[in-house]
Amino acid sequence: MSEHAPLTAQADPALWRLANRRLLAKLLSEFAYEGLISPVETAPGAFSLSLGDARYDWRGRLNLWGQPLIAADTLHREADGRREPAWDAMQAFAELAPSLPAPALTLAQYASEMQQTLLADLQLLRARAGLDAAALLALPDDKLNSLLDGHPKAVPNKGRVGWGMTEHHDYGTESARPFRLHWLAVSRGVAPLHLADGLDEAALLAESCDEAERARLLARLADFGADAASHWLLPVHPWQWHQHIAAQYAGLLADGRLIHLGEFGDRYTPQPSLRTLSNHDRPAAAHLKLPLTVLNTSSYRGLPGKYLAIGPALSRWLSAAVAADPALADSRVLVLEEPAGGHVPHPFYAGLAGAPYHLNEMLGAVWRDSPAALLADGERAPMFAMLQQCDEQGRPLAAELIRRSGLAPRDWLIQLFDRCVLPLYHLQCRYGLGFIAHGQNLTLILRDARPVGVALKDFQGDLFLADLPLPELESMPAAVRAALPTMPPHYLIHNLWTALFGSVFRFMAGLLEDAGLFDETAFWRLLAERLRGYQAAHPELADRYARFDPFTPEMPRLSLNRARFVAGYGDSAERPIHAMGPALINPLAAHAAPAPRKEIA
Repeated sequence: MSEHAPLTAQADPALWRLANRRLLAKLLSEFAYEGLISPVETAPGAFSLSLGDARYDWRGRLNLWGQPLIAADTLHREADGRREPAWDAMQAFAELAPSLPAPALTLAQYASEMQQTLLADLQLLRARAGLDAAALLALPDDKLNSLLDGHPKAVPNKGRVGWGMTEHHDYGTESARPFRLHWLAVSRGVAPLHLADGLDEAALLAESCDEAERARLLARLADFGADAASHWLLPVHPWQWHQHIAAQYAGLLADGRLIHLGEFGDRYTPQPSLRTLSNHDRPAAAHLKLPLTVLNTSSYRGLPGKYLAIGPALSRWLSAAVAADPALADSRVLVLEEPAGGHVPHPFYAGLAGAPYHLNEMLGAVWRDSPAALLADGERAPMFAMLQQCDEQGRPLAAELIRRSGLAPRDWLIQLFDRCVLPLYHLQCRYGLGFIAHGQNLTLILRDARPVGVALKDFQGDLFLADLPLPELESMPAAVRAALPTMPPHYLIHNLWTALFGSVFRFMAGLLEDAGLFDETAFWRLLAERLRGYQAAHPELADRYARFDPFTPEMPRLSLNRARFVAGYGDSAERPIHAMGPALINPLAAHAAPAPRKEIA
């Protein structure tokens, strides 16, 4: 728990400049990757970019994705005949703004998100102070996750529109401050609670409240003349209650269809997504995913009701399919099931066609298995995003894992690809299931610092079905199939590509090369070999490999920042869709020759 008061730029100008310089490097790197700017390599390892009357230069290199990897401490700005170290991210954005494909209203909002991100990063840098890679890896998984940099592609990745310094401090991931939840009683005539078969509501409540707290909560419910037969119990994030629910659901509160009971139960801490909470007092108890009507990265962090009804049946089916699949027997693939979910529609907005989506996603909850409850002795389960994280000295956490494992880098990567990537590809080819497998949605299972498996989670809108009549899907419940979005097979590969390869491995491969551990080209060659080895080992799926083809010469370039400039910040009935930049040359395509079967361990 952070005991510090919120840190301001005034309190630590040097740390403020460090946060700025890192955001500036990210801004230039990601904007160049998305094709929004075009730096010039003036000499081997030297780059330059003109922005109006200013010129920026730095040392670095281009990775295989055409992205400049920037040594932030080499950034300089030259203007009016003076060349000085560059650190002011907002100044650079102001100089860049006239060339961006967005109106002034959008650019101003984007700049505001950058300011919010800098404030949060200031707290994050303080929280990580003095922690090298070894010390970070010694932390409990939830604490380590709270100290990760966040979304690698969105430049303002902690925009949190609607929050101020107090909210950053009280509910921001980097502060890791435990807090209790508010509880509502929901009339069963207003909305149902969806439970997995065999689960009762008393057991669900026990995931958040010990025996004494359960008794106190139920007694409070009885004070209102209600009981568990007439109402079910719904946790609510305290900020959401105060900022939105108390006013927006006042009518239901007034007539008793909703009853505000107060704060009860265990304390929770936020994960990097903000809306997903870990039980601070009992880490093995269920995680909770609660709506936060806060615009952060690409969308408001609400919960769409259409997926909550199918969560228990979907995750139970997926868990059973994984457990019964012999092709996954050598991989430790865990499904973080969602045993319960509920959504309370708003009595006005739900009936208003075209209402802003965030007004229909304000109140609900998903209960999700904690990985801590499923791990064997000696295992741990940090987020996949830790593989793209460095300590304050620039040492990758992945490099420290490799050192601790006692394996050669190539052998460590083989385990990572075989135990984590191949299962995702298998789920596509055999079942037509495509996950948005970015660094927060995937959980890496480690034993003795070696990758031994992967845990899958987050099935509300981040899981897609191929529009193919696959026999392996016949056992999926009809209601689940009807609710899941479908898309052509090549789009599922795009999702794997842009999420895991583009959001984790794009950064990890460069870090390993810069650390002198493994060449970036060899990284993608090895991944291609393992994918081809999987295909050779499963000839029964040969007719599907052309549909689910990771080796196409080009792949789409998902551009989160460009998408914000295109969509702007106005309300919309649907979540914004991502924009595409120039097509990417696929680094796997150059290594597409089939690998021998013996490559599969």
